[in-house]
Amino acid sequence: MKKSGAVHEKAEAYGIDVSLIRANLRLTPTQRLRQHDRSLATLKKLRTAMEKKHG
Repeated sequence: MKKSGAVHEKAEAYGIDVSLIRANLRLTPTQRLRQHDRSLATLKKLRTAMEKKHG
């Protein structure tokens, strides 16, 4: 069975931004967790602001 391209090429052709995956894989697990925590805190602030504005 012949392979028709690397997996990352297929993912890119499908529309997946492989550069974001690569960038995250360069981070240590601790750095990834800190980034997640910052994103989660931002999401909570946005949710609170939306609830205040829209009731």
